Amino acid sequence: MTVKADQLPAHLARSVGRVYLIAGAEPLLVQECRDQVIRAAQQEGFAERTVHEVSQKFDWDLLAEDAASLSLFSSQKIVDIRLPTGRPGRDGSKALIEMAEAADPDVLLLVSCGHWDTSLRKSKWASVLARAGVLVEIWPIKPHELPRWIKGRMMAAGLKPEAGAIEMLADLVEGNLLAAQQEIDKLLLLEQGAKVTAEDVTRAVANSSRFDAFRLVECALQGRLDECLRVASGLKRTNVAIQAVSGALHRELTLADTVRVAARSGESESAVFGRLRIWPARQGPIRRAVNQLSEYDFGESFRALTLIDRQSKGRAPGDPWQTLDRLLWHLCDPGAVSLD
Repeated sequence: MTVKADQLPAHLARSVGRVYLIAGAEPLLVQECRDQVIRAAQQEGFAERTVHEVSQKFDWDLLAEDAASLSLFSSQKIVDIRLPTGRPGRDGSKALIEMAEAADPDVLLLVSCGHWDTSLRKSKWASVLARAGVLVEIWPIKPHELPRWIKGRMMAAGLKPEAGAIEMLADLVEGNLLAAQQEIDKLLLLEQGAKVTAEDVTRAVANSSRFDAFRLVECALQGRLDECLRVASGLKRTNVAIQAVSGALHRELTLADTVRVAARSGESESAVFGRLRIWPARQGPIRRAVNQLSEYDFGESFRALTLIDRQSKGRAPGDPWQTLDRLLWHLCDPGAVSLD
């Protein structure tokens, strides 16, 4: 039986099975589904639980012994097996199949995988577990799905987010669902059910290095050189990976360049902003960059970002942070400094 992550609570409310396979590369969702199964099982009397983190040297022979041994204080047990790679190997596959087919009513087999793809889904051990119990598949949230996912999470937490707040948070977390949930928890503490604006998101995450990188990009597009250099210095001082900064710059410059090209082709600004899902809170910096930077300026900026990437990997001479400073100066005041 296969269920989606959002269907699991309803399934558990009807009945708790004896075999669960929770698989996916989204740690937050895997953990949440695992916790839901554990809570439901505990309510059914499964008071004992053992956790097995599977590594390369894991002894699968001990698993059957663990499943067979119940403490004096519990007659039902949850055997919680965690496979970071999603590949149990030959011995592990055999052990999992034997446990799934044993159908011991006093043992709940809970297997979770940190990696999942179609080849794993077709493996014998996974097929046996799915037939014997419940398979919960968790596929990655796609970029265009992230704003809707964030909105659902915020509303479920009692928040009332504006569109700009959702879009800004989606940009800040860059697909990291765990980071998104952490920021939502911060907003919940700050706002306590009130309407959430883009400014609220800014205030809530102002102390995170992820936001500092976002703020650096925003300042660069707005031409605020002093603020850019100050934030860049802070990021370097706190050992933030320069790839996070250059990646954020590349993403926003690509977006701005797309707006510039669309405008030159005759598309209206409002139309291109809508098509690219650029919310009002982000339109000002993008508009300024489009108006201030020429095609040549964009090209030079992308070449500088390539150089920063090579310098950060030791493939080109020079300090990537110094190159970043020159790039920021170029973006704030085109032509004022050479990027060569």
